[in-house]
Amino acid sequence: MDRRTAVSTLAASLAAAGLPSARAQALAGRTLRFLVGYPSGGVADFIARTATEGLGAATGSTVLVENRPGAAGNIALEAVAKAAPDAGVFGAFGNLQVTMNPTVPQLAPKGVEPMRELVPVVALADLILMLAVAAPFPARTLEQFVAKAREMGPKLRIGLAGIGTPHHLAVLLIQRALGLEMTLVPYKGGPPMIADAAGGHLDAVVTTLPVGGPMVAAGKLAWIAVVPPTKIPSLPNVPSLGGLLKGETIPTGNTIFAPAATPPAVIAEVHDAVRTLLRSPAVDAKLRANGLEPLNVPRADLPARIRDEAAYMKDFLAKVKVDFST
Repeated sequence: MDRRTAVSTLAASLAAAGLPSARAQALAGRTLRFLVGYPSGGVADFIARTATEGLGAATGSTVLVENRPGAAGNIALEAVAKAAPDAGVFGAFGNLQVTMNPTVPQLAPKGVEPMRELVPVVALADLILMLAVAAPFPARTLEQFVAKAREMGPKLRIGLAGIGTPHHLAVLLIQRALGLEMTLVPYKGGPPMIADAAGGHLDAVVTTLPVGGPMVAAGKLAWIAVVPPTKIPSLPNVPSLGGLLKGETIPTGNTIFAPAATPPAVIAEVHDAVRTLLRSPAVDAKLRANGLEPLNVPRADLPARIRDEAAYMKDFLAKVKVDFST
């Protein structure tokens, strides 16, 4: 299905859903800006652009995705929280930016309370994290990686796609569960981290298919394991780390958020349009092909889902004592 067909299908689906005419016109002629807290080319950027492609045609609006990386995603988060409720500004964020960062002094946004000042609009996708090594690293299996990592200790340099990201927490879980002691090297997003790994400046990374895949195809990185307890159909021979992590998990959901006072009609139309787009075969296949799990969460369930995740992360951080000064 090409882009024009996908857009036409989306528009037809929205019409078939029986959206009230007033709601269908809530966004007509407006500019919608979706802010991403990490660089272009990263997984957060990929999810935002994939989920909003076709949204403009479906709603009669102009849709822009803007990257504002830095401060653990807080530059973008603070801009959305402080935006006027009728400004058409949304955030395409990893849930942890809202559910975890405010509880961590090193990551907390300045002058805003995300759980109070932002409202979830539509759940997008879970990302599937992957462990990969640079081509020169002498390991091509999970067993070889663990053995070499124990041998090298802090000499092993592993990249983080941002402090406080799921990637960061996954590395800490790997260290704790496997008894490893690695040197953690933080970056402002996945693309610069992958570039350094491909250049031999890192030994390993936790990344995702859309970010690390091209370098794996080019022979500069090699997949070692899938972090969560799942399998990726396109990589049937890559094992999961799930069992070794002893049942612990890291929330990896991405959601569109809006300023809390955004008009209900605007939130409803964006939710309905994006959720319909996510259920289209073309978008669903594109997300899954890039190691992402599309989410289908009713809007009424979203606030409780975010609150539950915030409670889980508070408990998780109390148990694992994560050092965010890395």
